[in-house]
Amino acid sequence: MPHRRPATFAAAAVTLLLCATASASVAASSKESGDFVDLVLAEGDSRCEVERVPVGAAPPAPVAIDADRIDFDCGGDTSFEFRGDIGFAFDDAAGTATAEDVRIAATKYGVTCTYEASRVTLEREDATRRYSGGPIGAKKAAGSFLCPGSVNLDSAEARFHQ
Repeated sequence: MPHRRPATFAAAAVTLLLCATASASVAASSKESGDFVDLVLAEGDSRCEVERVPVGAAPPAPVAIDADRIDFDCGGDTSFEFRGDIGFAFDDAAGTATAEDVRIAATKYGVTCTYEASRVTLEREDATRRYSGGPIGAKKAAGSFLCPGSVNLDSAEARFHQ
């Protein structure tokens, strides 16, 4: 029976967020703005979340998230870590938030696998600034032979607020 779990969470996380942005400017502007994002990644019986991560702007302006400020609290057998800053662009007419490139490491049973996803799009819930989506697929970028070549994250959520 194929083993798909270790990489699955990484793929989900990978798909959620986007491109590398200047961390110095993200950190500087987020201290002043008072804007935050809450993130949730879920795969099977594992769930990782973080609340009140400072961001440099509020939607619909582009939002950059400093990966160094994300410290997921995980339950289950998989944990995540972003391997690069993330940026979201918003299309209010379509009700979407899109991250161009996302790179996430997932660790399960001591094995770490890194996955990348491109053009991850999350859908807005009604008139809120809560966006969710899934399943999200990603391809292996690094890790041992134990890491699957591709994975899926069941769901991802980003909630922007002050």
